[in-house]
Amino acid sequence: MIRWLPARPWLGAQRVHIRPSRAGLAFAALLLALWIAAVNYRLGLGYALTYFAAACAIADMLFASRNLAGLALAATPGKPVFAGGQATFTLRLINRSARPRHAIRLAMHGSPAAPSLADIAAHGETAVGIVVAARQRGWLDAPSVRLSGSFPLGLFIAWCHWQPDARVLVYPQPEHDAPPLPWPAGMEQPAKQTPQQPRSSGGALELAGVRAYRPGDPLHRLAWRQIARHDGEHLFSKQFQPAADAQTGAARGGILLDHAALHALAPEARLSRLAAWVLQAERTGLPYGLRLGALILTPALGASQRDACLRALALHDLPPSKESP
Repeated sequence: MIRWLPARPWLGAQRVHIRPSRAGLAFAALLLALWIAAVNYRLGLGYALTYFAAACAIADMLFASRNLAGLALAATPGKPVFAGGQATFTLRLINRSARPRHAIRLAMHGSPAAPSLADIAAHGETAVGIVVAARQRGWLDAPSVRLSGSFPLGLFIAWCHWQPDARVLVYPQPEHDAPPLPWPAGMEQPAKQTPQQPRSSGGALELAGVRAYRPGDPLHRLAWRQIARHDGEHLFSKQFQPAADAQTGAARGGILLDHAALHALAPEARLSRLAAWVLQAERTGLPYGLRLGALILTPALGASQRDACLRALALHDLPPSKESP
């Protein structure tokens, strides 16, 4: 990331730089040779050819700059990832003018990967995804991007830098082969569930609705009434969720993962183990909470609870400038 490079939601003409390409330098040498020949031999057609070729080069310089100028830029962060994985950013190039844009190259700063090519229709937009290695937990800023193009003749290269205003949250890498969950004394560990069994926090389930049949759904969960309404053309399965009273009871019987209890481990190793335990508890169906210094998350289940715990682990003890979203 280039720290001094500001975010540029719109590319004005003053922000687009231009320089001759290698083909442009060779073309300039050819123009010089044509002009010398026309002067030495006093060829009127030689003068005309030289001036026409120079006019084409000037027009190419103008169109190469206009191919980039006026673009609107936007960036969308991807989903949170774990450290050691790949973070994805989606860059949107928006063309609000009536002329299409062609062969725009996008290259990440400091990346050896080949640049991406994008064409943008008139009054349209193009999305380009870039992938960045997530090496450590916390916020990962989108890398700076170089936009360039040599359309139409390739004699000049127009280019500019853009710092996308987007970032992805990187969770701690879960510990491999983490020990079992620290079950409270007197609590019986639930049996391992099969993928077809609905997860229950306290045993009581209530019907939440029906959905399209998925391969592997048990036959006793088929919604025969809805199937009959569609004359058997489509299959539906009943979908269950824990009852409200079961969720209340589960919250009282959950476990609380305590960061201070892992004082024997290194700071990052503690977070990795807690991340692994959060994922284990979510898969097991046991309500879980988290005590992380002064922060306490009460036991619960679900994607929102999992994301809240992993987010707290990702931002633990980071400088304030890196914690704010």
